[in-house]
Amino acid sequence: MFKKSRIKVLIKPLGDFDILHFLDQLEAAARLYGCEPELSLDRISLQDEDYNVSRQQYDATKVLSRLLEFKKNDNKVIGITSADIFVPSLNFIFGLADIEKGVALLSTARLTSFWPKIEINSSLINERVFKEAAHELGHLFGLAHCYDPFCIMSFANSIKDVDRKLPMLCSDCLSKVWEIKYI
Repeated sequence: MFKKSRIKVLIKPLGDFDILHFLDQLEAAARLYGCEPELSLDRISLQDEDYNVSRQQYDATKVLSRLLEFKKNDNKVIGITSADIFVPSLNFIFGLADIEKGVALLSTARLTSFWPKIEINSSLINERVFKEAAHELGHLFGLAHCYDPFCIMSFANSIKDVDRKLPMLCSDCLSKVWEIKYI
């Protein structure tokens, strides 16, 4: 019997992001989908032309396109940055995924910020990074936004939405992942 090769998820830092700080969370997000995480310490520079001066944010669609050169076969790529990102229709986003191309982008800018002023600790930040990395990777495996507000795949419009999520997929989303990967 032939063993099906595991899909790899390349974890790629963007800008001055310290990928080692959140390595455990990023690897756990890849393993949630039965993937083998592959760490890249080579950074991708953020480009001046991707920065919107009036918004003081990077255009996520432009940054996401830079990840395509690292995409190979069925493997997935997730880029991680500490820069604040947006898409034109929203004030900010935590991440963005291109399902067809198999690349995703995650920003920790608002996951690690202290606004609104609340007591925050490193375990909460680590959980936020895990949940949103798992969310973006879920899109790469064909999952849409979930209506269950506690599921990782629920849409997060605020940090409160991220914190409300449980660090797991709901049973419906989990069954969809199994259908997608093994049928």
